[in-house]
Amino acid sequence: MLLLFYLSSSAQTFVSDSSSSKAGKYLKENLAFKVGGAVSSFAHNGGIEAPVPGSKSLISWHAGLVMDMFRKKHYQTRVELSYITKGARETFGNDRIEIESVNKLQYIQLSILPLILKTNLGKVSPYIGLGGYYAQRVGIKSKWKPGAEWEDDAIAAGNLDKKNDVGYSVSVGVYVRKKSFAELRYDGGLNAVSSTSNIKNRTLTLSIAL
Repeated sequence: MLLLFYLSSSAQTFVSDSSSSKAGKYLKENLAFKVGGAVSSFAHNGGIEAPVPGSKSLISWHAGLVMDMFRKKHYQTRVELSYITKGARETFGNDRIEIESVNKLQYIQLSILPLILKTNLGKVSPYIGLGGYYAQRVGIKSKWKPGAEWEDDAIAAGNLDKKNDVGYSVSVGVYVRKKSFAELRYDGGLNAVSSTSNIKNRTLTLSIAL
């Protein structure tokens, strides 16, 4: 009787350890931390133009967690949760005066790429990804430079009153040993971030997965 109890307990422990080992292996193979730079701007006319590094676009950073799912030979999906700063650095004025404006919008962003197509060439595999995102704003910093010094811009911060940002994503990148290594992504906002103006986020990110 004691022998049967011992064998039963040992079997349950083995199954539990086996399940834990499989879960740990799955997370190790599919979960990663990503970090990188971001270049963002505002589209005032609803166009799809991408921010250009080195111009008056806002340069910031982003970081988060990446989970690959439904991995197949040439196809898989991905879910991400990240912190990202969007916004714009703009210059307004005429022949007599020039005013600089900087708006930094901080978001917690959930991105879903349901369609990732990869070449599966071996250890190094280029891919393209299509999907979308939902971002909830958690902070905003607006300032302007009417003269020699920067000042807080309460009017601009009040005008950018929409806290939700929803849009589409287009990515190109490379997998190394079945894990995402480097990626360039364009996020285009579909809804305005202001209730009084047709201002939409446009963001270009470059990230490395660790």
